[in-house]
Amino acid sequence: MFTVYPIGYIRKESEVFIEVLPEFLEAVDGLREGDWIKVVVWLHESDTPERRKVLKVHPYGNPKNPLTGVFATRSPLRPNPFALYTVRIERIEGNRLYISWVDAYDGTPVLDIRIFVERLDCPSEVEEREVDTSRGLQIGEINLIPRKSEHLDELEEVSPEEFEALIIELGPKTTVLSAEELCRLIRALQDIYEELPVEIKDKVRCLE
Repeated sequence: MFTVYPIGYIRKESEVFIEVLPEFLEAVDGLREGDWIKVVVWLHESDTPERRKVLKVHPYGNPKNPLTGVFATRSPLRPNPFALYTVRIERIEGNRLYISWVDAYDGTPVLDIRIFVERLDCPSEVEEREVDTSRGLQIGEINLIPRKSEHLDELEEVSPEEFEALIIELGPKTTVLSAEELCRLIRALQDIYEELPVEIKDKVRCLE
């Protein structure tokens, strides 16, 4: 058996917002206006023993559509009636996350909130097994995730322009730099660093 606790509730007044329960408010730290998030909710009004047994539905509730397994649909009728929304945070006020519209009912329990990451939540050409997340580094709002240095014997014929060396994440957006682009970025950053006032460089000394 699993135990699931709501961390908040969907509220629909003049606007739609997530009311985060006080005991989970610290978990909101780091979220900002404009962030895209994934919200997991429990469709409590669809949670009955009878509805949990429904395994096939007519998609979109249209009987003209052929019966389809619920796992191939977005139907609220499922063995475990939860839903996943991707929404934008319009603003944050205390324990309220004002979000874009969702079709969940007022009072729907929220089970989890996760930041939307393009690399993880959208198809990518870079396979996750090739990403060295253990060496990921966050600088400001930028995440830098290098590629694993494995299977070097397979890379003899790969050019620096083809080798995808670094993933850069900024909010939900992801881009991949080739080894050649990474080299150009390093040179550009070094040039920018050299242009800093001497008084600032003497205080940081990051390249020594």
